[in-house]
Amino acid sequence: MKPIIGITMTISNGRYCINTPYVKSVLDAGGIPFCIPFGVEKDVTQVIDSIDGLLLTGGVDIHPHYFQEEPHPKLGEVMLERDKVEIALAHAALNRRLPVFAICRGIQLLNVALGGTLYQDINAQYESEPLLHKQNALRHELAHFIEITKGTRLHDIIGKDRVAVNSLHHQAVKNVPDLFQISAKASDGIVEAMELNDYPFCLAVQWHPEEMAAKGEEYSKKLFKAFVGACSKQNDS
Repeated sequence: MKPIIGITMTISNGRYCINTPYVKSVLDAGGIPFCIPFGVEKDVTQVIDSIDGLLLTGGVDIHPHYFQEEPHPKLGEVMLERDKVEIALAHAALNRRLPVFAICRGIQLLNVALGGTLYQDINAQYESEPLLHKQNALRHELAHFIEITKGTRLHDIIGKDRVAVNSLHHQAVKNVPDLFQISAKASDGIVEAMELNDYPFCLAVQWHPEEMAAKGEEYSKKLFKAFVGACSKQNDS
């Protein structure tokens, strides 16, 4: 049986929505997408028991109260009901040791859920001058390079020390809990990927591989294949 992949959504103009490339990338990798609405915080155990993996998607900023900070003037749109349900889902998935793939906002959400902090705005708060992390190009086009740490799951999947990625964010992880291993950085030092130590599959990336995978980019498709493959093992267990 194909694994069922729970995917987080957002709300825009009173409607639930999700970018098509997330769904396409999961389908192309052999999974069945299952979109999760807001308001299921009290039922997250039942939700997690119904899926074989969790995909935390990109979107609006995370409210800084979740990491004990006041809002910075450069903070973007926040959505407390989304933060609430996704933090609950993340904890429930990790307690179940379910495969987790976190993208853009997802890496930030996962970091905050486990006690980390964020740069609310890279350009305003980063210690040195950052790269352009919010590209002026189509979403699937490449923006900058990342350096991948050897011996990490990310390196095992991609098989290269350095690749180019797209970049569509103005926030980034700052203080990273010891539970994580940082597996990639940009040349300016911004964390671009991390993974949980001693865990079956938990990979978080700052770029948007779904946009590139949907266009057939090799390394991005490998990431989704690896994730859905881990979910298939969960499904078989």
